[in-house]
Amino acid sequence: MDRLRSPDLGVALVWALAGALIAIAAWRMDRLTHQGINPWSAPGLLPGVVGGLMVILAACLALRRPAAAATVDRGSDGEPDAGTPASSAWRTVTAAALCIAFAGFGTGRGLPFAAVAATFIFVFTTVFSWSQWQAGARQARGLALTLVIAVIAAQAIAWLFEQVFLVRLP
Repeated sequence: MDRLRSPDLGVALVWALAGALIAIAAWRMDRLTHQGINPWSAPGLLPGVVGGLMVILAACLALRRPAAAATVDRGSDGEPDAGTPASSAWRTVTAAALCIAFAGFGTGRGLPFAAVAATFIFVFTTVFSWSQWQAGARQARGLALTLVIAVIAAQAIAWLFEQVFLVRLP
């Protein structure tokens, strides 16, 4: 019964609905077969896969055991501790804001995609890992490792888009 009152259930339902809508819209897209397009490069393939994965991950979130604490505990940095409902809302809003900033203001402005992607990955990981790094006094190590991962991941993502999906990146 506690699972039905979990804040994660509401969030999971929103993500599942969004994923289902994306998958349905992708399925309904023109396959461009009349232009001789390879089925693996059809316009709706990637969004359809992403929408399906969103539904699967939303189901995993819905089935997750709810957090025991119902109150908001504040950590030493003044932010809500991970696992509380207020923390979940803060994390969701922060993640959405960072993603919108990346997609809306970072890409398509003339800067190399790999540089913008590396910056996004670095900032995103740093924002969500800082309190853990502070607790163990590992800020320098965490920042260095995050920078290396961000650069490698950005290069891999750029290669994937350019070589596999044949998308021309700035």
